[in-house]
Amino acid sequence: MSRLNIAIVGCGDISGAHLRAYRHHGDRVRVAACCDRSREKAETAATQAGNDAPKVIVDYVEALADPEIEAVDLCLPHHLHAEAAIAAARAGKHILCEKPLGRSPEECDLMIEAAREAGVVLMHGEPMRTAGNVRQAANVVREGGIGTLVGLQAAFAYWQRAELNREWRGRSAEAGGGHLMDGGIHIIDVLRQIGGDVAAVHAMTNEIRPELGEGCEDIAVLNLRYVGGHLGQLFASHAARGRGAAPLMTIFGTEGCLTLDAHGERRGLLLFRPGQPEEVLCTEYSWHTGYERLIGHFLDVVQDGAPLHATPQDGRENVRLVLAAYQSARTGREVEL
Repeated sequence: MSRLNIAIVGCGDISGAHLRAYRHHGDRVRVAACCDRSREKAETAATQAGNDAPKVIVDYVEALADPEIEAVDLCLPHHLHAEAAIAAARAGKHILCEKPLGRSPEECDLMIEAAREAGVVLMHGEPMRTAGNVRQAANVVREGGIGTLVGLQAAFAYWQRAELNREWRGRSAEAGGGHLMDGGIHIIDVLRQIGGDVAAVHAMTNEIRPELGEGCEDIAVLNLRYVGGHLGQLFASHAARGRGAAPLMTIFGTEGCLTLDAHGERRGLLLFRPGQPEEVLCTEYSWHTGYERLIGHFLDVVQDGAPLHATPQDGRENVRLVLAAYQSARTGREVEL
């Protein structure tokens, strides 16, 4: 099988994780170009691409015009996702787009339609969607391994480096919001993947660290009512020290519960049943090989025709839930989806 030629578009902070994943899959993919408006950033990314010797490009239009390039990986600021994805689809390139897919369902719809019309893959770049322990937890719940689902409780709290919010992340119009749209959306994806469709949300938000951007919430609590009747809760913040102080998520059922990313090493997914010792179902944490799994799945889809696990429709629904939470926080009322 020939290697897929891909261009990294946007060489900021997250592109490093993508480049490491491409090196991991070097027998299947070649980073053919690194593109950023900052030539310095593009050159730095090119040095991280291993032996691929990618072109350094400052305008992604040049990458889209290159017949050698078959796919693009969009690691761009949120407000540029739709424009770049639509242009890439029209150029016949397959697309991996970092989360959030867009800033609104309408932007997502335009991206989805452009990819459909062009017959190219559009994959929502959410590493949690392909994480081994998350997928296994979803399977256990689906197969009735903890009985009837009662509820889900998640925490995603860490300290955001202030320098990350000095540009577009600190401008809510460009970012599409604050922490929920940028960080908390990872866990919203997990809550939906395991718990199913959400019927309504009631949310509260606040700003603790004004240096991260005016109008950009850095703490949020969401209460979720699922279509299936069970309930969920998310505490999300990037104004909290000591990431990892709480498990990522616990899933409660009538016959037991599951915990993701618990304290200690090699405890990526734990099963608790009444009167039995805890059982380690998966040793891998959700973040350990997240991008390697994400990139590997993208290659499976493009090269082998595998079905998408991280669909653009899922990306759209994650964004819709975040915006409903923002509406709830503004009005103080539950918002139905």
